[in-house]
Amino acid sequence: MRNLHIYISIFILGFIIGSSIINAINGVKIEKLIFEKEAYKLKTLELNEKISKLNETLKARPQRAVTEIIVHINTEDNKLAIEIEKYTKEKLSSLYGKDVEKIDPLLIKNIFDGRILTIENKKLMLKVKFIVVNTTLEIYLDIEEKVPLE
Repeated sequence: MRNLHIYISIFILGFIIGSSIINAINGVKIEKLIFEKEAYKLKTLELNEKISKLNETLKARPQRAVTEIIVHINTEDNKLAIEIEKYTKEKLSSLYGKDVEKIDPLLIKNIFDGRILTIENKKLMLKVKFIVVNTTLEIYLDIEEKVPLE
């Protein structure tokens, strides 16, 4: 009888420890999913704000307004391209909903042409090839890697 109590106690203890381990593993996964959910909510709010600004502009005046910004980058390095595109769109985000006729492409060129960015310990110079201003604003960039003078 005493052996039976020991085996039952060991079984219950193993069950409790196993359940605790599974609970901890699932807790980490749940935290990761919650973080991703919050990131998606933030992105959704950002897109909804963009849509509402565009709709307000379109309702207020039937003129053509910027609805999309596209950045074309002449580089094979995807990571650099993503960082440069993110930077460029961040700088141009205030143009969403603006009247196309009121946008100065020369001003946009002056903002980005010759701009030096440091990404992954590389100094990169942006060169603006050309800009298309329409309801879709497109900017075409070339990248030159600068060697630091030492």
